[in-house]
Amino acid sequence: MCEEHIHSFFSSIVFHVVLYYNHFITIERKVVHMGLFSKWFKRDTAGKKAPDTGFESPECQKLWDLGRYMKAMLEETRYIAKKDFQDHLLEEKKIIEYFDVLQRSGLLDTFCRKNGMGTAVAEEILEQYEKFGELVDQHNENYIQQAMIREKDYLDHILADVDPAIDLDEDQRRVILTEEDYCLVIAGAGAGKTTTVAAKVKYLVEKKQIDPSQILVVSFTNKAVEELRDKVNRDLNIACPIATFHSTGNAILRKQNPEPLNIVDSSKLYYVLQDYFRTAVLKNEGLVNNLILFFASYFDAPYEGNDLNTFFNKIAKSNFSTIRSDLDEFKCQILDSRTKKTVTIQNELLRSHQEVEIANFLYLNQIDYEYEPLYQYNILFAKKPYTPDFLICQGEKIAYIEHFGITQDGKNDRFSDDQLLAYKRAINDKVQLHRQHGTDLIYTFSKYNDRRPLLEHLKEEMEKNGFELRPRSNKEVMEKLVTTEENRYIRKLLNLICRFITNFKTNGYQADEFTRMYHSTQNVRTRLFLDICNDCYLEYERYLKEHNAVDFQDMINESARILREVKEMKQQLDFKYIIVDEYQDISRQRFDLVTALSEVTNAKIIAVGDDWQSIYAFSGSDITLFTKFAEKMGYAELLKIVNTYRNSQEVIDIAGNFIQKNKMQITKELKSPKRIEDPVIIYTYDGTLKKPNEDNRAGVNYAIAHAVEVALEQIIEFNRKEGKTEDSSILLLGRFGFDGDKLEKSGLFEYIGRGNKLKSVKYPELNITFMTAHASKGLGYDNVIVVNGRNETYGFPSKIEDDPVLAFVIKGDRSIDYAEERRLFYVAMTRTKNRVYFIAPEQNPSEFLLEIKRDYKNVVLKGNWNEEPPQNSIARKICPMCGYPMQLRYKKAYGLKLYICTNEPEVCGFMTNEYAAGKLSILKCEQCRDGYLIVKPGKENTYVLGCTNYKKDGTGCGKFLTAKKYYEMFHLTAEPAPSKKFASGLDKKTENPKIVTEDKKEEHPIPAIQKAETDVVMFQNVNLNDCIFTILQCLSHISEKHYYGVTILVDVLRGAQSKRITDAELDKIPEYGKLGMLDRESVVYIVEWLLEQHYILKTKHPKYPVLHPTYEGMHYKESITEELLKELAEKLRG
Repeated sequence: MCEEHIHSFFSSIVFHVVLYYNHFITIERKVVHMGLFSKWFKRDTAGKKAPDTGFESPECQKLWDLGRYMKAMLEETRYIAKKDFQDHLLEEKKIIEYFDVLQRSGLLDTFCRKNGMGTAVAEEILEQYEKFGELVDQHNENYIQQAMIREKDYLDHILADVDPAIDLDEDQRRVILTEEDYCLVIAGAGAGKTTTVAAKVKYLVEKKQIDPSQILVVSFTNKAVEELRDKVNRDLNIACPIATFHSTGNAILRKQNPEPLNIVDSSKLYYVLQDYFRTAVLKNEGLVNNLILFFASYFDAPYEGNDLNTFFNKIAKSNFSTIRSDLDEFKCQILDSRTKKTVTIQNELLRSHQEVEIANFLYLNQIDYEYEPLYQYNILFAKKPYTPDFLICQGEKIAYIEHFGITQDGKNDRFSDDQLLAYKRAINDKVQLHRQHGTDLIYTFSKYNDRRPLLEHLKEEMEKNGFELRPRSNKEVMEKLVTTEENRYIRKLLNLICRFITNFKTNGYQADEFTRMYHSTQNVRTRLFLDICNDCYLEYERYLKEHNAVDFQDMINESARILREVKEMKQQLDFKYIIVDEYQDISRQRFDLVTALSEVTNAKIIAVGDDWQSIYAFSGSDITLFTKFAEKMGYAELLKIVNTYRNSQEVIDIAGNFIQKNKMQITKELKSPKRIEDPVIIYTYDGTLKKPNEDNRAGVNYAIAHAVEVALEQIIEFNRKEGKTEDSSILLLGRFGFDGDKLEKSGLFEYIGRGNKLKSVKYPELNITFMTAHASKGLGYDNVIVVNGRNETYGFPSKIEDDPVLAFVIKGDRSIDYAEERRLFYVAMTRTKNRVYFIAPEQNPSEFLLEIKRDYKNVVLKGNWNEEPPQNSIARKICPMCGYPMQLRYKKAYGLKLYICTNEPEVCGFMTNEYAAGKLSILKCEQCRDGYLIVKPGKENTYVLGCTNYKKDGTGCGKFLTAKKYYEMFHLTAEPAPSKKFASGLDKKTENPKIVTEDKKEEHPIPAIQKAETDVVMFQNVNLNDCIFTILQCLSHISEKHYYGVTILVDVLRGAQSKRITDAELDKIPEYGKLGMLDRESVVYIVEWLLEQHYILKTKHPKYPVLHPTYEGMHYKESITEELLKELAEKLRG
């Protein structure tokens, strides 16, 4: 007998023993229970009349009858649902209250004796009334235990005709036998949910004698419906109706009106509104005014959070172009400083959202402006020309506008106090400069103390300075916008409105909901949008009415309304059971339809699903309809199916505990008979972008595909070692569809036909499928490889942010960060029957992967990765000085096309014409009056700064600056070039795959750094030896949990305050603020010097460099000398 059959045999014995033990306990409880009721109805010797002849008091008779009703109910040999008794008990509530008053007032005994009723009997009935729900629950539990024994043979073979191997577990049998009015079946991944539904339907038909036509099964997709039809209609030959929600709604509408419906698809909404904007919208003056205000000031929702990574990503993907640019009214002639040729620029690109708001305000009020002009006076000793944000002109009146990215009271959460201090100094310098030269300066702040909008303050300041605002006609501007082909304003707004209206209707909302939403917020942008969207909604509804049409949302909303309002529907519909499959994806409108059907037909509702797999909030699902099912229904029986037959226990433990960190998820402990070693394996790759002219074996796409190849080799080796078939199924999962396209672009994989089958060039015989994590729900494969393990906007978790207005119509789950993405990650992990493999970049691995690797020792990491949260993971080019995204555009004042840092120029003014040159930034040429030192190629793959006025024939300005000299001038160190790496685990040249296990690293305590003993060398009244010792000690302490970059290290040493420092409790280490007496530049220079001496190591990647303590640094006393310290002091002073 094979091991599997032995296991099944013993499981069956244990199951029988448990059943018969429970049966014994049930009989014992029933005897006690019946004894309790029997004493109710014994003749009271103190009474005057026998109970069966009636009581003199009608109140006593009613109480007695109620007691007999409860006794009879509990003696029935069936499952008792709450609807069976709750109405009757509610009707008798007054008599219970009557006797409660007597009991509390001490008159019960007198009343009972006077009316021939035993006091003890009355008290027992009152007590049992209060506990009747508990007694019913106990009765139902007894019934189920007995039914499991009585129906065991039937349940053992209930699906034998379909598959003789199916053996329902106790959880599944309990679902089949439970007959509560509202049941929520919480089924774990791979627990046999569809099998349970099929068995339930068969049981109802065969054992409960329910006509198949009285059982309605509804699900969400055609795919799910077809699977249920195969199991129930075809395999079991039970002709119960199984349909999607839309088909159900359509059928109800046809019952009300037999005429065929004119159903429009989801694209119709966009085209209706597009036509509306092109034609009728110009006749609506109020709407036009709202649209222009929205486009000019509120088109993009400003970021209002504190997370730097999210902020950087928002900047990187934002389009900071102006209205006049989008209307093709911007044309600028620039004389290129390098080529001396004229260049025409037609796209006006600004630095920030608020600068765009200012530019649009100036345009709409007919104020001529120039963005970032060259200041009219030369600034002596300045290394770069001064370019204010705006120069505005009206007639002979000229002024400059500077917009500062701090609040009026000098705050900005993105900056440390050191950076804010530098910012404020820069602001004062600019104000003084304008005063010195007698130029008019208007300056604005990101937020004002009086909370009035920025533009109100700008308007007042401009009028004070003699500028006259002459508003353009909004109608003319709107006409230009709607006639501009593929205008980004119209296109983006229409997409947002369409998504809002679709979800608005999915929630079952009516037009008056716009008014409630409007008054629920004070946000100006949101109110503007709601007004615009309300007009568009009414236009769309008018179109549907005129064309006698309905959309998919109407099919459900209208059918629910008909069920509630049309009394005749009760005679036309006859359902006793409504089974809702995949209930975790329920939306409000579908919930309304199900409850309306139940109310009309008095049908029981059986909702089946898994809240851990609720992943469709973006299309209207509301997880609280699942997690608060009993509350929404009034009461419910919650049943769990926790035995999974797909995943190993190790995979379930990791995925299940990961999802249950969200305390709002329903807890359950999944169980599996399967065990496996190394359940989760993570392969890392070098995520460096492909450089120009590199071959096809370079770049991210190739690195990802090669890592997938390594995982495939590991699967092949595990299959061989564990004796599994070679044709096992492999699922490649992406967070997005384009994740699969990237694999194909590598040349290592190719799609087969138009389906989702992939072929590995190296292993063409493997059975590989690619799909997104969303599409994989409900499926199972032998092994799963998740190819997107990145921490970025389009990573896993996805960090794509919805427009804030959508919060009105999308029920986002904010119970934990990335709540829905966590559920999607759980779905991805639980598709496997064996192992899960993840592919992640070294530089920015998914925070989900970092979490499970930290929490579970059996998660295997093959390779190395950066545990420091990355900043700006979407930008292709980031500032090497501060980490902000870079913007490539022409800077007219310089006559150059430059990479420009998007940080506030007062904090970081980095700009360069060659991004690959690292920290080399352009400078004014000190030798000639109108030249700039720009990056030029030097010898042996190096870069230098050379003057734009130098000519190829050797004439002109020959001023140049080597990179070394530049770095010394600004106290900087160059970054080493990164080397290319392939995924760890298997080298790319390895021919024979082999299982590779994670290197076991012993944990060693960080040794204490011993201070060097040298002669004292002072700088700014500080002993440099003490200073170096403090820096090295500080780095050692802050690196105990996470690694940080130069900025954090310097901030901690100087005692700066920021949210990141506080959250990580870095302000509590001993060295916090110890170097506050030194200026920031000096501390940075000392850190850079320690890097040169290899006392500190900076990781190789230029995007996410962090600092590590080195052996030399921990033992610096062995190598530091007085001469080195003097050399450092000399450099600091120079």
